[in-house]
Amino acid sequence: MSLNNINLNAQLIADLYPNTLIETSNSNIQKNDTGVRYLGDNQKNITIFVKNKEVPFLNDTEFNFLSSILTACKLSIADVAIINLESNNINPEELLIELNSKIVLLFDVAPTDINLPINFPHFQVQQFNKRTYLYAPAFTVIENDKAVKIKLWQSLKNIFNL
Repeated sequence: MSLNNINLNAQLIADLYPNTLIETSNSNIQKNDTGVRYLGDNQKNITIFVKNKEVPFLNDTEFNFLSSILTACKLSIADVAIINLESNNINPEELLIELNSKIVLLFDVAPTDINLPINFPHFQVQQFNKRTYLYAPAFTVIENDKAVKIKLWQSLKNIFNL
């Protein structure tokens, strides 16, 4: 194998160039039948809801932090569907059914923001309607507070049996 024929996956390239790489193709951006855009391939039926008015999904810092969370959980972007509530006009329940969501992670998105009839505190793993939900603060809050990060990790270990 020569140096001209090395194949690197998209995640590795993104990790190598976190602040300078701009992906020009939208190969990881999917669209459902109703036109809702999401990032990832949803291979493990894990839906992640975020709120971000400035970018279509996540900024570089948030994406890198989420990638590290997923890696710690033995997952990748291909395993999830990331949906930005700010850039989509959606019916969350219909979308969760369409994506066959089994696990729903809410980052800075309250359960009531996706029309759940229940409300629960941060880091409480909640079963509802044959799905597992986890509500957590914004990525910036988690990343900058070790105690919050530990609470998130405890909940994720519970959900993913780590």
